[in-house]
Amino acid sequence: MKHIRTLTLAGACAAALLAGCNSGETTTTKRIIEQAATIFEYTPAPGQFINEPLSGYNNVTTPEAACAYVAQRFASRLYVSLGGWGGYLVVGFSSPVPENGGGELLIRGNSFNNSSEPGVVYVMQDENGNGLPDDTWYELRGSEYDRSTHDYAITYTRPSGANQPVAWRDRNGETGEIARIGEHTQESYYPAWVEADELSFTGVRLPENLDEKEVDGTMSWATTPFAWGYADNYSSQDLINGYNTLSIANAVTADGSPANLQSIDFVKVQSGVNASAPLIGEVSTDVCGVACYRNVTE
Repeated sequence: MKHIRTLTLAGACAAALLAGCNSGETTTTKRIIEQAATIFEYTPAPGQFINEPLSGYNNVTTPEAACAYVAQRFASRLYVSLGGWGGYLVVGFSSPVPENGGGELLIRGNSFNNSSEPGVVYVMQDENGNGLPDDTWYELRGSEYDRSTHDYAITYTRPSGANQPVAWRDRNGETGEIARIGEHTQESYYPAWVEADELSFTGVRLPENLDEKEVDGTMSWATTPFAWGYADNYSSQDLINGYNTLSIANAVTADGSPANLQSIDFVKVQSGVNASAPLIGEVSTDVCGVACYRNVTE
């Protein structure tokens, strides 16, 4: 855990301190960053970084090995790719994270100027108390909420042979593919630990953010940031010290109403943009860690 700041409360004794205050003790509140404790699932969509040794894959052929891969990468502050639209990971905290006025959740990506690959963030309470993320997911409203498709679905099909692109179709009848990119030469971009020949996702599709423009005197493709509320997003509003800082209070129900959650236990990050461009390939959310702020009193 990383200590962010220390606030000494000794001077406020008469009004609101703990019982120890009356005995002359000093009470200290520390705001700490706590990393997620458990990786529950890592199911990326096909993409140029999936199965790639250069991205840290080494015999990742089971769901358990995939979760271990994420844990190892996060421990080293390295990225994991969620692949094309819909790919996701699910993490959990050691104890509930309380809503505390905003900015409780921290998601580290690898965005930078002209390179944002926004991911949608969802939260869940452990309503049934079984320690598993099997209750209701609530989307965290971001700046593009009203411009997004909230019932999108897509299916990817395993290629019939090696070194082939991955075809997809969505529920609107659109089709496309995850194209192979020259420097990413692994035989398959389809997750090696997924046994089924079709891989389907549902969720929120964000607006496309690809833009061809001049960068350093050369025309190239850029992925522009959204204003706020997403992972792996070069936001001027919520990107702080490498983390997109998000608020539990922005959780909404399926109809967009405030969920009014007092705390959460689980977080899901899902690749949010279905778009690709020559040379750069698919827009794929990258995550380097998921954490929360806590106020700890000593």
